[in-house]
Amino acid sequence: MIKLLVAVGLMFSTVATAKVNAGSGGNSNEKENRSKKMEKMDDTKAILAVIDTYIEGLRQGRVDLLKKSFHKDAIMHGYSRDNKITEGSVQHLYDIIEKAGALSNVTAKNKVLNQTSNTAFVLAELKSTAPNENSTDYLSLMKIDGQWKIISKVYHLSYAK
Repeated sequence: MIKLLVAVGLMFSTVATAKVNAGSGGNSNEKENRSKKMEKMDDTKAILAVIDTYIEGLRQGRVDLLKKSFHKDAIMHGYSRDNKITEGSVQHLYDIIEKAGALSNVTAKNKVLNQTSNTAFVLAELKSTAPNENSTDYLSLMKIDGQWKIISKVYHLSYAK
């Protein structure tokens, strides 16, 4: 009789332990999924903050703000006002802003098109980058040493209608 009670007790103990372990495994996965979602939300905010700093650098004519947004080796390719292809380092943008000064009327609509844990692709639609001029910017970002930076810019300048 005692052997039977011990056997039944062990059986219930095993079932209870299995249920607890199964339940904690699910909770662990849920916590991990929530953590990943929170991290992605934090990254999305950080990505958009980099883009906002870039736009604010244009608005204020501040190359120091642009340099906070771009990686030091960032590249640019695009179509200029006269529909010619321009290409080169981000220094070209810095030179333009130093010469032109503040573009205080710039407005922007920004959208993260795709994002991974360490890369992102953003569309920035800029209005009034110069009198009667707009720019469509496709910005590639990478998370380097925990910081999001624009590594490339592909753009098209167009005249406003």
